[in-house]
This record gives sequence, C-alpha cells and structure tokens, in this order.
Amino acid sequence: MNTRIMTVDLEPDLRSRTCKSMELIPDILEIFDQYNIKGTFFTVTNLLERHEFEIKEIAKKHEIASHSHTHNWLTKNNSEWEMKKSLETLREYKIRCKGFRAPGFITTKNHFELLKKYGYDYDASMARFFPGRYSRLTMPSKPFVRRGIVEFPMPTFVPPSINAGLSYLKLFHPVSKVFPKPYMFYLHPWEFLEKKELINGRSLVGNLLQRNAGKKAIKIFKNYLDRCDGNWISCEEWMENNKNFLNK
Repeated sequence: MNTRIMTVDLEPDLRSRTCKSMELIPDILEIFDQYNIKGTFFTVTNLLERHEFEIKEIAKKHEIASHSHTHNWLTKNNSEWEMKKSLETLREYKIRCKGFRAPGFITTKNHFELLKKYGYDYDASMARFFPGRYSRLTMPSKPFVRRGIVEFPMPTFVPPSINAGLSYLKLFHPVSKVFPKPYMFYLHPWEFLEKKELINGRSLVGNLLQRNAGKKAIKIFKNYLDRCDGNWISCEEWMENNKNFLNK
C-alpha cells in the first residue's frame, strides 16, 4: 500500500491580499475526512489575525506548519525575519510547528542554516525546476537530510509528469489524468474559488491558474484522490514513521 503526503498552502487568494477562500475550509476538511486524509497546512501566519478560528479548527485534525509570515518571497533581507516571526506567531497562538515551506519555493543561500537556527525540523521548499527561478535537476526526488534538516523536495518536473500540484492537474486536464502520482501533493484553497471570485491582473500566469477553477477544481481533485491508492499523511507523520531513516 502506497503512502503519500498531502500538503496545503494556506495563503492569501491569487493575486490578492484578502483570503475569501478561508470560507471554503469546512468543505476542504470535509473532503479530507471523506478520503481519510491527514495533511500538513503550510500557513501564512499573518492570517491568524483574522482567521484564528478556522486555522485552529484545521489544527484539531491536521498539522500546521509555516509558510512564512507575510507570503513575500524570501530574500537575504527578509528571510530570517519571516522564519522567526512566523514561528513566534504560531507559538503566540499556541500552535506547534515543526516545518517550513518558502513562498514560491524561493530560498536563500543560508536557508538551511536559518531553519536550524530557529528550530525547524523539516523543510518543503526545494522544487526541482521552474524557468527563471531555480534549477535543481540533480536534487533527489524523495526526502533527504541536509545539514540536519529533513527536506521534502517538491516533485516538480519529474518526467513524465509536470508537477504534483492541483494547479497543474487543472491546467492540463484531462491529459493530467495519466500523470504519475508522486509521493507528495499540494494545493491552495483559492483554487476552489469560482473564476469570477479570483483576481486575474490580466497576466498569462493568472489566466492559466484560473483554468478549471471552482466546482471543476473540486471534481478534478476528487477524481485524482479516487485514482490514488494507499494512505495520505502529513509531513510530521512521515517523520514519525521514518525515524530509522532520520537516524542514519
């Protein structure tokens, strides 16, 4: 039986500083219950100011991890503050946190040193390839340890698949039905908003990300889950189940 990791990036809506998609959290949690999914919600922690109730409802059954404090891409000027502030905020709200995921999978040269400094146990920020952003094609495609931190690499551009995210399943649907099913999956709650509720900004990327939104996205996601055998767990559960790997 296969075991896969489910992750959710809990962040402001597409091209927006608001988060209407938080209204969809009960529906997402219901789907997770239906499919017996335990996941990791990488959370932009400034959302706690307005959405403490929803995030604490998530934490009752799922893992909360950090997705930075503001969702700004990490740079040499802000990365340490984002990691520290998000962790402090979660502790202030009495939510435990072991992991981190960088916005846009953009990291700095001292990324792992900062993770170690602030006590994170694992990271899920390393994507293999994206034009103009990063190229790590020689990086392992499964979890590995770097400088004492467990890395859950994002299975992006792993042939013959394109990506392991709902955005790509929607974009290439129905061809994406034949994509392989990597060890990790990720989605954003705003992908379940209807197209009219999303801000485009008249950009190519904005148009692509809005394809098959709303109810279509829910249908595509459920179809994907139906085609996946095995269990869905959180990053923390994977760590618990693989202590021998971590002690090597």
